[in-house]
Amino acid sequence: MNVEEVARYLFVSRTHVDLLIERGDLTGAFNDSGQYLIDDASIERYRARRGIASKAYFDSQDESKSPLGI
Repeated sequence: MNVEEVARYLFVSRTHVDLLIERGDLTGAFNDSGQYLIDDASIERYRARRGIASKAYFDSQDESKSPLGI
């Protein structure tokens, strides 16, 4: 997938995908036409890690914690 496709797939901005590439969270290579293609395995690894982190956050929330700003 290219950067734009990955952004749509992960529901993030293209800029965020660029940041993930710079940080090494997503990997890929340039094709013959100079377009950067991100490999599917790194996308799924990132998606799984993000899912685990969000699940841990939601699991940590309970009724004893008041919402922010209230």
